[in-house]
Amino acid sequence: MPKQQPKKKKKQVKQKPPARWLLGLAFLFVYPYFRLRYRMTIDKSGMADLKKGEPSVILAPHLSNNDHLLVGMAVWPHLPTFVLSEHFMRNPFLRWLFNHFVHPISKKMFCADPHTIMAILRAKQAGHNVIIFPEGRLPACGHTVPVTPGTAELVKKLGVNVYVVTQSGAYKTFPKWATYRRRGKIHITTAKLFDGASLKTMPLDEVRARIDAAILHVDEEVMPDVRYTCRDMTAGLDGILRRCPNCTKIGTLHTQRGHVTCACGLDATLDDNYRLHNAPFDRIYQWYDWQLSQVDPMTEAMETEVIVGAVNAKGNVDRAAGQGRLRMDRDWITFAGEIFGEGVVLRTPTKQVGGLPVTVAEHFDVYFANEMYHFFPTEDPRSVMDWVIWMERYWQLQETAETNAQ
Repeated sequence: MPKQQPKKKKKQVKQKPPARWLLGLAFLFVYPYFRLRYRMTIDKSGMADLKKGEPSVILAPHLSNNDHLLVGMAVWPHLPTFVLSEHFMRNPFLRWLFNHFVHPISKKMFCADPHTIMAILRAKQAGHNVIIFPEGRLPACGHTVPVTPGTAELVKKLGVNVYVVTQSGAYKTFPKWATYRRRGKIHITTAKLFDGASLKTMPLDEVRARIDAAILHVDEEVMPDVRYTCRDMTAGLDGILRRCPNCTKIGTLHTQRGHVTCACGLDATLDDNYRLHNAPFDRIYQWYDWQLSQVDPMTEAMETEVIVGAVNAKGNVDRAAGQGRLRMDRDWITFAGEIFGEGVVLRTPTKQVGGLPVTVAEHFDVYFANEMYHFFPTEDPRSVMDWVIWMERYWQLQETAETNAQ
């Protein structure tokens, strides 16, 4: 009888830490720049018990495109392991940089992604500080959006110390919609949210409620006396303010030299304290929230011609991979057209899409069968926000219905 060969052990994949020398070099240049140009201050007292080699989770509201730098500086000299959107990995230079030196954890947005969970568990085993932006996307106007489902469950399962980093003033300095950066002030604060040992016995509902409360942030209301100045405060604001509160028409607003105007006669201004004048709203987020209230996804559908960006054989996004027509209603999101020269029909239930990550006045993203696609409206690039607003309102109504049913 032949001798039985011993079973080979599966090679254990380890989550690598970022290269300390590279992050240290970046900190050496970035930290003084942000201190001088944006008057950044950091209060690290809330993470005083963070220890090298002891795993932790660090949560942060997503307020600007520079949040990774800001949170990274708050955590330093401890090394951060970021959970990042997959779209970063579709840029060839960033993919090379990340794979060789930064080693983030890639996440498909609003998709069931067991690979991400496994990578986070490996990071815990390796003693990493895992950085998560639990909203899952960058909101349009500095008002945080609901935490993605499953965040509380993941935090409880990990059972490690949990901290919160809040970047007050980050949105007002780097608005998602703006053409110009502002000079003002950024103040970063830290706090311990959970002790790892307490998570084992804490009810899930309490974990969820405390995370929601910690992430809730309205950046326009913090540091109200700080002035944020730039060449034109309203440049790009018509990328997220889509409906005129005077005539209620969509797509008629234009911004220039501090003014938001409409052909109907509206002429609102935005000062350097982020206050609106000659408008029925005092703050941008109030105007934005009013837009949401005007949409009825239960009866209204969205439809437009689009250019499609898709991931090619090299793993990069081809921003002109195809074209076709995209439709979204209360039941389905459907694309019909061609991609890479082949006729395709892509379809997914609307309720499986938790949100639409967006680049203002350019494109928004939808995942079909866990594959990422960029959609560029062919008529008015600013109309991408109409789709985002529709989807945000859809989920507002869904959550309201669930609450009423309980």
